Amino acid sequence: MRLQTAALLILLAAPLSAQQVSGTYVVQRGGNEIGREEYALEAGRARDRSGTSLTVSSRYPGALPSGNVSALLERTPDGQLSRFQLDVEGDEGTTTFLAAGAGARVILKTIAKGSEAGRELPGGENVVLIDENVYALFTAVADLATPAGARMVAIYPRTGRRAQFIARREGNAGGAASISLTGEISGTLATDDAGRLVRMEFPSVGIVVSLAP
Repeated sequence: MRLQTAALLILLAAPLSAQQVSGTYVVQRGGNEIGREEYALEAGRARDRSGTSLTVSSRYPGALPSGNVSALLERTPDGQLSRFQLDVEGDEGTTTFLAAGAGARVILKTIAKGSEAGRELPGGENVVLIDENVYALFTAVADLATPAGARMVAIYPRTGRRAQFIARREGNAGGAASISLTGEISGTLATDDAGRLVRMEFPSVGIVVSLAP
């Protein structure tokens, strides 16, 4: 298995009722809080009990047209994309963005009031789904990072934008570590002794995300 956090190993070994890790991320720009994200990470997916599921509920009060976003990310036992759903509230209702891994392709679908559209993008290993209002999705990046530097491709489902970057881990696998991101996404991720993603810094956009006590 390539899931590298101790928290996930504990999840897979614990009884179903205890197989969950949850918390709240505080998002700041320039030292001012701009949003909060509540997340829950648990063992199993909708189709079976293998892999993991991450659910996130985000609120960014100052964002326009809406800062209320929810996300679901399901990953296979080796940490790769299985299924993704992003629901974005808007003035005309909720727009849903769906993504699924299909070998060398990623299938994207957008469902809005009265319309539906789909497209395919190049996929493969270490494809991650990213959204500007769901920083908790960087959990997948932290899990897949390696000491040698894992080459990754981020897909932004709202626009279909692709960004290539490298995630290099310094520190213990499954424990406290610093993960540097270089390329079209740059920044630093930090995990604690339990392997939880506790801090994210993105200097180019002035964003700092920290796990609330």
